[in-house]
Amino acid sequence: MKRILVVDSDEQVASILSIKLKRAGFEASSAGNSADALKIIPEFRPDIIVSEMILPKMSGIDFMKRVKMNPETMHIPFVFLSSSRDVENKILALDMGAAAVLAKPLFINDLLEKLKEILGEYELKGSSVSEEKTPEGDISDISVLNILSILLENKSSGEVEFSASSERRGVIFCDCGNVVRAETNDGDNKDGMEELYKILSWSDGTFSVNYGEVSVERNIFIPQKKIIEKSVEWFREYSTILRSLPPVDTMLYLDFAKFVENLNKLPDDIDAVIKNIDGSGSKISDIIESCGGDRLRTAAYLKQLFELSVVLSSENVNTFYKAKSPEWLVSCGKSAEIEENKPEEKPETAENVEKPAEPEPVAEHTPESAEKPKISAWDELAKERRRSRKSGKIALFILLLAIAAAIIIFIYYRGLI
Repeated sequence: MKRILVVDSDEQVASILSIKLKRAGFEASSAGNSADALKIIPEFRPDIIVSEMILPKMSGIDFMKRVKMNPETMHIPFVFLSSSRDVENKILALDMGAAAVLAKPLFINDLLEKLKEILGEYELKGSSVSEEKTPEGDISDISVLNILSILLENKSSGEVEFSASSERRGVIFCDCGNVVRAETNDGDNKDGMEELYKILSWSDGTFSVNYGEVSVERNIFIPQKKIIEKSVEWFREYSTILRSLPPVDTMLYLDFAKFVENLNKLPDDIDAVIKNIDGSGSKISDIIESCGGDRLRTAAYLKQLFELSVVLSSENVNTFYKAKSPEWLVSCGKSAEIEENKPEEKPETAENVEKPAEPEPVAEHTPESAEKPKISAWDELAKERRRSRKSGKIALFILLLAIAAAIIIFIYYRGLI
């Protein structure tokens, strides 16, 4: 006898469906929400699940994701019932692996016919857990955090491979639901949490789960629940910062004049971010990728630069071109042009070589024609920053001395010393 689990928040609907299914020769059980259904599945072991799409605590689609991600239940077909006219959710359900989506209200005979058809197809294919394809999908449909939570719930072992745009690759290894290692193709893979945060920041791409025993060198040593908590906190903060910035594919341009003006307000290590903003503009996503390391800090620096108008989006690029930049920074940007327009050096011949002037009987000096050592724009910027901060410290020291002197004079005249 085939077993069918009915999941519907309307108790009356769930009860009527269960009775009708039992009369049709099925063994039926019901649950009012996804959480209860997940508790029933291991013992009841349904052959098919009939579920409402809109459920309390967890949506029907999220419920199906959890069932499909469990190697012991991934073969169970889903039939969704929906009273909503939202076509996108229905298409998403079918893309995620639902066998059918039926509109409510429905005739019980139509449901029975569809159930027999689906069960017949599965029997014909000889579907089993071992034959079921590897769970896979898009990160946009099921987030990395969701995948980790499901693996923890199911206490699964195996590896999850992630493939994102720009040839980015990552792997998360789990042992009995616990993440033991995270690595990426462009990282040093020493700090597993840093690599995990990097994968969490990917908003596009695909994933696939390969279940099996895991034997790898750990680079994550904290408990799984703590990993989930830290990951949720990191992702929430990272998402909040990104929402305060323009879309990640927006081109950013650096306003050198504003940059110099706000030197004292910027941290020393922000130079790594500045250097990754190309003169012809750079995408926000490319800047974050190029900086590597702590993406949350890079995003926070970009937000600070944006608030100070040090970087401008493509919409405000005219302001950038109107801004007057210091000569040494302008010359840095024009170095290639200067090199191009440099007059061609003529080969030395007897005709065009000038005779050296007679040296005067004075102390030796460097000829004017001798080349001066080249100083890069970034070295000049560093010197400017050091001079600025040194003068600030001197001013603070003088102010403190003045305050101390005023206090001593005040105490003296009060007759206390």
